[in-house]
Amino acid sequence: MAFTSTLPLTLNPTIIMSVLNILKIIHILAGTITLISGTVSMLAAKGKSVHRLSGQIFFWAMAVTTALGLNAGIFKPELRIFIPIAIISFYQAATGYRILFIKTLHKNQQPKLVDWLLTIGMLLTSLVFVVLGIINLGSDLFFSIVLFAFSSIGLYCCGVDLYNYIKKPSNKFYWLFIHIFRMSHGFIAAITAFLVNNSKLFPFLPQVLLLILPIALGQPIISYTIWNYNRKANRTKVLADRAKIDASFVA
Repeated sequence: MAFTSTLPLTLNPTIIMSVLNILKIIHILAGTITLISGTVSMLAAKGKSVHRLSGQIFFWAMAVTTALGLNAGIFKPELRIFIPIAIISFYQAATGYRILFIKTLHKNQQPKLVDWLLTIGMLLTSLVFVVLGIINLGSDLFFSIVLFAFSSIGLYCCGVDLYNYIKKPSNKFYWLFIHIFRMSHGFIAAITAFLVNNSKLFPFLPQVLLLILPIALGQPIISYTIWNYNRKANRTKVLADRAKIDASFVA
């Protein structure tokens, strides 16, 4: 007796739409949590419990947003612009979070397997984005610009990470600068995705400007913050060296 499956050969369109609507709601909630927790983390006192907790929430919300952003970009060609944004933003957040666990590379601490997988995976992905950007130059210039912009960020970060893994950093505060840079850029990427996805709310602004504006405004703030921390660290080192010299004269 032949076995006849009672399962439908095709999924019910109503079920598909219901699932997609649920995923869309989760995506919106996760994106909202990402923006709120990211803002709280930046404004909270660094190193305190509020900063740590909001940073962890930001990372995991970013992970959910990334997964659903990739889903949208893969299954909806008109949203493919979110694929590079989602991947690069997650890499920024993931490595910005992971760097807190490898804070002593300058003392020969070895990166974990997850760190190597993240970096190598991002390196290969960035190279693929470059190739896709070249291929799409004639058909979709805006998409190519997005691919080139985010792949350059990915390649830069991979270069920094590989150097730190292999050559070892010379500045013991390297982890702090990377943490600030990566988490901040992950937050900027989240804002960028929000603006581009809701471009209808800003009909007076071209889409290219929505893509550039967050990084154009955010990067100077990030650079100043890192410079300020580096200046304080150098001042502390100078004072410590001076104290050692003074102590040697006393001895």
